[in-house]
Amino acid sequence: MKGSTMKTPIHLGLGLAVAALTACSGGGSGGGNRIPVPAPTATPVATAPPPSSQQVISLALPTTSIGRETDPIFGAVAGYTQAIYSQVLGFVPGARVMIRNGDALRPHTLGDTGAASFPAGQPATLSPTGTGTTTFAAGWQSGNLNSNAMIGPITLQTGTYFIGCAYHYASDGMRDVLVVAANATPGPQATQAPGAPTPTPTGGGGSGY
Repeated sequence: MKGSTMKTPIHLGLGLAVAALTACSGGGSGGGNRIPVPAPTATPVATAPPPSSQQVISLALPTTSIGRETDPIFGAVAGYTQAIYSQVLGFVPGARVMIRNGDALRPHTLGDTGAASFPAGQPATLSPTGTGTTTFAAGWQSGNLNSNAMIGPITLQTGTYFIGCAYHYASDGMRDVLVVAANATPGPQATQAPGAPTPTPTGGGGSGY
């Protein structure tokens, strides 16, 4: 037709594409009303602080690692420490402790015998089944602790507890005293068992109750 301009489909398509680009770019005005996308950020992960090295009770077989100690008050103790070698344990009431099996070869337990002195033979009260509570009081049992396992924190109640291992109390003399009293501190440490490797320190030390 004369006097009129006929647009082909190609022309129409190009025109729509230009219009769309103009709209998306805000008409060439430098971005228009586009909402900026924030850069991704890492979500922080909450982690609990490691337990204090001075609040760990470590367990091991006396003959292979931490030795035996003849305590001036309680007599022979072995297999438990809050430092490096066997010693009477001493903490203030309300202390929160971790209990760690530092023996790389065998399981152990820490349990209250319920007695006022060391029982003869293997006490029936010592059990590889734990009491399942987080407060150490009369009759408390850690339950089976495999090599390098750790449980806690356990809150200690006032008392003097004659403790031992459900597996090695009678056979290896793995027994100790846990004193929880005002101003209590750990007793003297044993000397290293002959030919045994030096155990990993748990911290603490000192002497007294």
